[in-house]
Amino acid sequence: MLQSKCKKIFSELSDFFISDEKVISQTVQLYKAMKLDTIKTGLKDYRQATYRKVDILLIHLLMPLFDVYSPVDYLNSWLARQFQACSSTLYRFKNDAMVNWRSICTQVYKRLNEYVSRQGEDNPDSPRCIIIDDTDLPKTGKFIEHVGKIWSHTIGRSILGFKGLFVGYWDSKTFQCIDFSLHKELGKNQKQPYGLPKKVLSRQYSKYRDDNTPGYKRESELYESKIENAKEMLKRAIKNRIKFDYLLIDSWFMCSTLIKFVLDCKANILGMCKMGKTKYLYCNKELSASDILKRLRRKSKLKWYKRLGLYSLQCEVEIKGTKIKLFFCRNTRRGKWHMLLTTDTSLTLERAYEYYSIRWSIEVFFKEAKQYFGLTDCQSQDFDGQVADISKVVMHYNIFSIMKRFTDYETLGELFREIKGQ
Repeated sequence: MLQSKCKKIFSELSDFFISDEKVISQTVQLYKAMKLDTIKTGLKDYRQATYRKVDILLIHLLMPLFDVYSPVDYLNSWLARQFQACSSTLYRFKNDAMVNWRSICTQVYKRLNEYVSRQGEDNPDSPRCIIIDDTDLPKTGKFIEHVGKIWSHTIGRSILGFKGLFVGYWDSKTFQCIDFSLHKELGKNQKQPYGLPKKVLSRQYSKYRDDNTPGYKRESELYESKIENAKEMLKRAIKNRIKFDYLLIDSWFMCSTLIKFVLDCKANILGMCKMGKTKYLYCNKELSASDILKRLRRKSKLKWYKRLGLYSLQCEVEIKGTKIKLFFCRNTRRGKWHMLLTTDTSLTLERAYEYYSIRWSIEVFFKEAKQYFGLTDCQSQDFDGQVADISKVVMHYNIFSIMKRFTDYETLGELFREIKGQ
C-alpha cells in the first residue's frame, strides 16, 4: 500500500509555523481545508513509490511559503530537509506530459470557492464577470521548445517569448484566474517563421507527446486562434458551472463571432471597440462608427458626466441582427473619441463604466503575478515545464487572493511580504 505523506506534511507544517500570526495560521488552515490530498493529477501511483503524485504536487504548492520558486532552490530549503524528495523527482513531475495541469487548476479553484461559500459571503447585487486578456511572456533562451518572436504592444517591438491568453473570474469581491493558454505568432517573414532562423528552430528542444495526453492538447493550442481558444475556455467555464453576467474584453477581442457566442451563453458582453470600418445598422443604413458619431453630433448635444469626467453620446444599433448599445466618450471637447460597446441595452453610461473598470483587475493580476510569483521567470526548455510553472503561479495567486480576502491586508504584495517575513 502506498505511503501517504500529505497528513505528515500538514502536521510538520503546523509545527514549523509556531507563530500565532493570523496570516500564517489562516494560510495553514486554508491548505488543510482544500483537502489537497484528494486532487487528481492525471498520473497513476505505483506501489513501490515513496511519494504519491499528489504529495509531490503539494510540495510544489508549498514552495512560495518558504521563499522557494524552483527545484534548484528547493535543495537548500526546509522542505527538502524535512521530506527528502530530491529535485529530480520534482522536475520529472513538472515535465510529465501526462499531468493534467488544467484539471488541477480547476480543482484548486473549485475548492477555494467551496471554502469561500462556507464563510457565508455573498453579494448578489454586484455582477459576476469573466475577463479575457493576453500578456507578453518574455523568454531568454532561443532553444526553448516552441519559443518564437511575438509582437509586444507594450514596448512596440518584437521580443522572444510566448503570448499568454488568460481567463479570469470576478465574483464581486476577488479576482481569480481560471484558465490560460500559450500562443506563438507566425509572422510575415516566410524565411524566418516565428521570427527565428530555421537553423535555430531545428535546434530547439522537442519531444514526442501522445495524442491523448494533456501535454499534446496544450501544445496544439499554440497554433490556434486566440478568439477560438477564448471560446473554448468559456465553454469549459460554463461546463464547470461558473456563472457570469458579463464578459469584459478590450478592443482587440471585440468581434461579432464572440458577441454572438456570449449571447448564446445567456450573458452579455462589455468592452472597448475600435472606431474602424465595421458596419452597424443605424437609422436603416449600414454605417461605420465614425459616420454614426457624425450623425449623432448633428442630432444631439454632447452630454457632460461630471462624476466620470467625460463627454458622451450614445445610441442603439444592430450588428448582424444583434441589438447593441454604443457609448462614444472623450475627456475634453477636443479630445480623442473612444467607443464602448455592450449587448446590454439597458445599461447607462455610469453603470457601463463602473462594470468595465472591473476589467482592470486582470491587469493587476498580470503585474502581481510577474512581480511576486515569477509568471515570466521559467526558462525550462521543456514546454510541459513552461505550462507547469504558469499553472503553479495561477494556483498560488488564487490562494493568496483568497487569503487577502479574509485578512486585513490592503494589497496582495503586502500579504506576500508578510508571509515571506514570517
